[in-house]
Amino acid sequence: MGLLTRIKAILGAKMEKGLDAVENPKEMLDYSISQMEQSLKDMTRHTVEVATAKRKLEIQRDSNLANAKNYEELAQKALTMGQEELAREALNKKHQEEERTQVLTKQITALEEKLTIITKNQKEMRHKIELFRAKKEELKAVYDASQAQLKVKEILTSLGKESQNVAEIVERAEAKIKHTEARVQAIDHLLEEGVVEEILPLQENDVEQRLAKLSKDAAVEEDLKRLKAQMANKS
Repeated sequence: MGLLTRIKAILGAKMEKGLDAVENPKEMLDYSISQMEQSLKDMTRHTVEVATAKRKLEIQRDSNLANAKNYEELAQKALTMGQEELAREALNKKHQEEERTQVLTKQITALEEKLTIITKNQKEMRHKIELFRAKKEELKAVYDASQAQLKVKEILTSLGKESQNVAEIVERAEAKIKHTEARVQAIDHLLEEGVVEEILPLQENDVEQRLAKLSKDAAVEEDLKRLKAQMANKS
């Protein structure tokens, strides 16, 4: 695998993971139904356009039929008046109108078929939207319930971890308390045996001895000063 291919694969995987993280099913459902509703609006607008075009052709066809009938009446009048050439011209125009009418009739038929298909698709789309809207609310409810269940599980998991931490703290506290109790019991035992009482007097005697030595040293220094002073006076 080339370097660029690997980079594209890594970026694609990260983008897909990021999209999954921000993707909200409820928003997806709302977006989907909005797209379907927009499609229905487009179909309705197209239906109106086709129906309008069909109606225009029908109006033109009716006008051509009226013209053809009128030309036939003119031809009859021309023959009555002995104007055969004029009658022939009127009949030619009548046939032209009838030809236009046939073309328009075919176009109208094609639009009618198209309009029938569009109307059918429109009804199907409306039915799908109704079903999807009902399904959407059901899926939203399921999603909300699953989210609530997930949060509860996360809370329980967090409580489990906190409970474990609390248990460790309690265990350490109990250990310290037991250690303190053992120390107190040991001291009580030493007091009962008289071991502590023997140690304390020794410490007090040691202090007294040090104080006595300091007093003695001070007295020696005083005597030394006194002798030096006497010798100085004699000289």
